[in-house]
Amino acid sequence: MKISLNWIKKYVFPLNMSEDEISNILTNIGLTVKSINHINKDFVLDIEITPNRTDAMSHYGIARDLYAVLKFRGYKVHLLKPVINEEINRNDSKSHFQNFQIILKIHEKCIRYSGIFISKIKIEPSPYWLISRLRSIGIESTNNIIDTLYFVMYELGQPLHIFDMDQIECGKIIIKNGEKNTKFLSSDNVIRKLDKEDLVIYDEIKPLSIAGMINNIQSNIHISTKNIFIGSASFNSNIIRNIIKKHSIQIKTQHLFEKDSDPNQTVYALQRVVFLIKKITKNEIIYSDIIDCYPNPIFFSKIKLRYNKIVNIIGRKISKRKIKKILSLLEIIIHYENNEYLFISIPSYRTDVQREIDVIEEILRIYGIHKIPIHDQIKISTLPKVFHKTEYEIQKILFEQLVSYGFQEIISPTMIKEKECSSLLNSFFNIEKIEVMNPVNQNQKLLRFSLLFSMIECIIYNYNNNRIDLDIKFFELGKIYFKKNNKFLEKTYLGIIIFQKKITESKNYIFFYLKGIIEQIFQKSGISNYTQILSKHLLLENGISILYNHKNLVEIGKIKKLKNNVLKKNEIFYAEIDWQYLISIIQEKKIIYIPFSRYPTSRRDLSLLVDKSISFERINQLIKKKENHIIKKIQIYDLYEGINLPISKKSYTISFFFESQKETLTDQIIKNYMKKIEFFLKKELQAEIRGIEK
Repeated sequence: MKISLNWIKKYVFPLNMSEDEISNILTNIGLTVKSINHINKDFVLDIEITPNRTDAMSHYGIARDLYAVLKFRGYKVHLLKPVINEEINRNDSKSHFQNFQIILKIHEKCIRYSGIFISKIKIEPSPYWLISRLRSIGIESTNNIIDTLYFVMYELGQPLHIFDMDQIECGKIIIKNGEKNTKFLSSDNVIRKLDKEDLVIYDEIKPLSIAGMINNIQSNIHISTKNIFIGSASFNSNIIRNIIKKHSIQIKTQHLFEKDSDPNQTVYALQRVVFLIKKITKNEIIYSDIIDCYPNPIFFSKIKLRYNKIVNIIGRKISKRKIKKILSLLEIIIHYENNEYLFISIPSYRTDVQREIDVIEEILRIYGIHKIPIHDQIKISTLPKVFHKTEYEIQKILFEQLVSYGFQEIISPTMIKEKECSSLLNSFFNIEKIEVMNPVNQNQKLLRFSLLFSMIECIIYNYNNNRIDLDIKFFELGKIYFKKNNKFLEKTYLGIIIFQKKITESKNYIFFYLKGIIEQIFQKSGISNYTQILSKHLLLENGISILYNHKNLVEIGKIKKLKNNVLKKNEIFYAEIDWQYLISIIQEKKIIYIPFSRYPTSRRDLSLLVDKSISFERINQLIKKKENHIIKKIQIYDLYEGINLPISKKSYTISFFFESQKETLTDQIIKNYMKKIEFFLKKELQAEIRGIEK
């Protein structure tokens, strides 16, 4: 957002600082200045404002923050609020406007609507000061009335709109839902169709504007306009964003309309507009009282702020006097205080401050994060404390991890339909299916022997009902049931499934993404030294089995194409974890602390040609067994098969990461290790070494 420094100086006085100093201060309090431009004896700051800071999306909003931090730092500055005249002489105009009224019909979409009628205006060019103010931030002058509205919008951050009063039928302004299939010719010469989801401003007969953002072409003011209506509203920001997207609306002040505005500022903004119009218009204007519709007033948020919480979050004790001073500068009112806490209320323009932690963030912002010392030693938890805990506690930690990756938990029925592929799965597990006697539904008479089919049914249901737009990601912890050696058995598995709605350029992306999720679970659980082999699962393509202590822990792969039309066109990736085995591994693990190395890590890439049957996992395990003293990590960098290679061969590029706890590894030490690795791979795998890169 562009902010004029000359404009800011009208509110923070005196501001005897360079543009660079002001830029640094604003950046330090979270209003990042991306660039400074010198325009017509003015400096214009391009400030990056986060979406939640709607209070700072205006010149006065920036000035208010700048004043608070400068005053706290001891500068002798004053904050000058934009001037209004609350007792303007209305020239006995009450009878002149007595037939005009505003009717608000949709309280859930419009929080507050204020308006004023003005007569005997004169449309003419704006004064130089107004033109230069707007031009500095990239707004070209239109006329004195439109320019005044733009000035106040960029000054206070309050959305405003204007109509030609003579085009308002029966003197009524009605805010209501759009009428279905109503055609709306807007001022950009586009015909739009309204519906009940739209928020529209009507007169007695026709629509005047879509949410005050874009007017009916008839209701715009023009050079001969003498009478106007100005509206100032606080609309539901979610509704506005939907309208902007649906109708492809693009206006200069769009960023103000689509953000939460302060409902307690609508009247003040109108008073400011009238003051300025009266100031710049040569003839004597007549205007009505401000008509205000505010059915459910929004009051200041009240929060309990604890002193010990401030210390715990910031990490440093700030004196109570300084805390109260910062709150006062931020216009936060203290209603009650004792030695332990403050009971405060937040001004309504700070829509982003809702909780105690938000207030603490504001205190730190003004106090200065640079004043918080950084210690030489930082205490961190090297491993999560999941060991020796109950199954429920482990489950809670791992489920939270999956949810943070965008997965949703499902609970599917244990009764499934008998399908053709069930015989394949039975033959893989070498188990007998269990059929229920007298089932409620004859189509669902089998107890599930895998989570896979019930999870697929859930995906198909969500896909057909269009409930999820992106890739569908589910997980489920559940039991399977089977019969083996005439015994009825049950086992618990954790199933993780991803349904890819859009095929990416990389065919294996989702597979490696899912594999990465499993590896993150292992890392969180402290599981290492596992091995991987090609999976023999009859329903998975190009899958892998992850073994721990030579026992199967996880199956991962892409599900083979099934007969269902949905599954034919898309890809599903599935992982199944033996839950009881996973829990037993975690509970038996012991925490071992290995300090971080003080010495740098070095990397070498090795390209080799091997037989197609040799997997990377086999290479990985062989090297780990033979040479693992200073090898911190081994990972595959590239795999190539095809042109310029023998049919029976494939090429791997493998990255080796070397690190020592005792010394900085010299180039010669690493070379010696790489020579040993080369010799070993040639001997064990008949590998052809193609090169080493630093």
